[in-house]
Amino acid sequence: MQFVRVALLLFFASVRLVAATADEPTTRASNLSQAARDSSYTDVSDIPNVHVDLRYASENNFLKENLYGGFRRCFLHRVAAAKLRQAAVALEKIRPGWKLLVFDCLRPRSLQKKLYAAVKGTDRQPYVANPRTGSIHNYGLAVDLSLQDEQGREIDMGTPFDDFTSLAQPAQEPENLLARKLSRKQVKNRQLLRMVMTGAGFIQLPIEWWHYDALTKAQVRTNFKIVE
Repeated sequence: MQFVRVALLLFFASVRLVAATADEPTTRASNLSQAARDSSYTDVSDIPNVHVDLRYASENNFLKENLYGGFRRCFLHRVAAAKLRQAAVALEKIRPGWKLLVFDCLRPRSLQKKLYAAVKGTDRQPYVANPRTGSIHNYGLAVDLSLQDEQGREIDMGTPFDDFTSLAQPAQEPENLLARKLSRKQVKNRQLLRMVMTGAGFIQLPIEWWHYDALTKAQVRTNFKIVE
């Protein structure tokens, strides 16, 4: 009888675990939907010269799974959205027909926990913010993005999004260019993205060419709320 009782307890525990795991993307989508109803946030997909391709809403990410479920909208805090609009205008003037290709915007802390758990204790850990303090994405004040040409092709930046090597680090570009690990064209493409983004007031993350913060970390964590 005791064996049966233990077996049943283990069975129902595993069922709850499977259900909880399956429900994670739904919960994140719900959290994002709640934030979307907050007037502090706005969908940036309607900004001219911006194309949204949410990588965590597909299997095209380092975990190879859809982490947002059916959620496909890209929200930023209005402070960041205004700067993104300015960057898109600047890009259009320099490269008519090109677009900002957005990979991730507002990211709930619940997803940050999953991303961090996957890299904790590995050489990838520095690339994923600790959810204890939160990523600037968790406030809706950071954006991951690249460039797309007039034919809808993603521009070559030397590495894909979420590359966890020194090749992705802006600070290492001169060294990697000299070693011919990056081409001049790839570096120029990054510089174009950097020019329009920093010109609009964004701050480049030193270890990821695709990541830009709308404000300093201190400003964000002091004055804005995190999205769980």
